Amino acid sequence: MRTLRITTEGLDDWSQVGDQQVFVSDLIDQAGHPGAKMTVGYARVGKGESLDVSFPYDEVLVVTRGIFTVRTEAGETVTAGAGEAIYLPAESSSSYVAEEDAEMVYVANPPEVYAAHVARAAASDT
Repeated sequence: MRTLRITTEGLDDWSQVGDQQVFVSDLIDQAGHPGAKMTVGYARVGKGESLDVSFPYDEVLVVTRGIFTVRTEAGETVTAGAGEAIYLPAESSSSYVAEEDAEMVYVANPPEVYAAHVARAAASDT
């Protein structure tokens, strides 16, 4: 794998999550970069959109625009703005809400667990 510069400019491979204003796009993953040791992508979440999630992999959300809040099953509330990050450990459950239009970079690990989770989610949507 070679060194890459990643940008949203010209990016047209966004996937909508459900019927919400939540869009994601994997940029580095095992499908396109078999040697990658993580998955990296962009997410855009419209103001007020919320989502209940539980992931079997570690994930870091680096907020690049807006304000994004995560409420954990343990009752913690973590809010991050541009330039801040939120770490979500594997097997945790939480609720997300965009306090305003938000954009972020997500990093997920291990990539094979992420890929299997996404494939299961896509299969259940059909």
